[in-house]
Amino acid sequence: MEPHGPHQHLEGISISTLCKIDNCLVRSRHRHPPSGPKEECGLEARGKAYSDRLGPQLSMKVCCAGYGLAQRKCLDSAAVALLVGILKTSSPDLQRKAASILEFATDSDQSIDKIISADIECGLDAVFPTKSSTGELERDQQPELLALKVEEAGLAISAASRLLTRLLDFESFRSTTNPARFVESLRKILRSSIPLDNKDWVAACLVKLSSFSRPGLYFENPMNIEATLHETIPRLIEQIKSSSPEAQEVAVLELNEIISEGVVDCTRAVAAEGGIFPLVKLIEDGTSTAVEAGLAVLYNLSMITENHSTIVAAGAFPALERIVQSERPESMRAIHLLRALPT
Repeated sequence: MEPHGPHQHLEGISISTLCKIDNCLVRSRHRHPPSGPKEECGLEARGKAYSDRLGPQLSMKVCCAGYGLAQRKCLDSAAVALLVGILKTSSPDLQRKAASILEFATDSDQSIDKIISADIECGLDAVFPTKSSTGELERDQQPELLALKVEEAGLAISAASRLLTRLLDFESFRSTTNPARFVESLRKILRSSIPLDNKDWVAACLVKLSSFSRPGLYFENPMNIEATLHETIPRLIEQIKSSSPEAQEVAVLELNEIISEGVVDCTRAVAAEGGIFPLVKLIEDGTSTAVEAGLAVLYNLSMITENHSTIVAAGAFPALERIVQSERPESMRAIHLLRALPT
C-alpha cells in the first residue's frame, strides 16, 4: 500500500516549534492556519539572507514554493519542475532547501507523480556526485572556507538522502527508476569528509536501498561482518539494556557507528536481537548524546518495514512526541523518525 498524507502524530506540533527546529515549511502539519499574524517561515527568512549572494529571483522562488506547499499541502507541476531544476544547478544551500520542500511534498499523493515525472533522478544525481563529494573543494587554500563548503555540501546531501528514502516508499518510483544506481555514490559519500551527522542520513538511505536487494550484496569483509553480527551487536544491546547511563551512552554510540555503515544485515541483527525496545527506552531516559544516537539507530531500523510494528509497540510515538515538543537539539531527528513510521 502506498504511504498516505501527513502523520497524525505530527499534527499537534506548534508552528513556532517546527520553525525553530527545521527552519522550513512546517505549516503544512496543521489542518488550519493560525488566526493571528502569519509567522515568517524560516525558509523565507533565510531566502532573504541569501538573496544578494545567490540571486534574489531564485531565492524568492524557493521561498514561494515552500510557502505554497504550506498553504495547499501539495505542489503544482511548475513548482516541482523549479525545485528539481534547483537540485540540478544551484548552490548546496538552495539544493538543501529544494530537497526539503520536495520531501515534505511527498506527504501529498497529488505531488508524487509530479515529482517522479520531473526527472527527479537527475536532480538527485546532481546532489550525489559520482566522485568524492568534497574532492573538488580540497584545492581551496582557506581552511574556514573549506569547512563551510563541506558543511553546506553535507547538509544538501543529507536532505537529498531523506528525499530519496521517502521516494523509495512508493512503488511508482521504484518501478520507474533503478534505485541501485545510487548505491555506489552513497557509499563513496560515506567515505568522504562530510560531517558525521550528515552521514547518518546517507547510511539510513543505503539501508533502505539494500532492503530491496539481495542480503549481503555489498559486504566487503565477510569475516568482520560475521563478528559484528554475532558478537558485537548482541553485546552492545545487552549493555544498553542493563548498564549505567554512561555505559549505555558508550554502547549506543558504538552501535550507531556500526549501523551508519549502511549494511542492512547489521540493521536486521539489531532487531533480531531484541534491540528495539531498549532503544526506545533509551530515548526516553538516556543522556542527550545517547538519545541522539538512539534516534539515529531507530531511524535506520525504520527503513525496514517489518520493524515498524515493533517500534510502535515499544512506545515510540509518545517518546518521540515528547522530544519534539521539548525543542531539544535532537528534535529534528525525532520528527523524521515520526514521518518514517506508519500512522
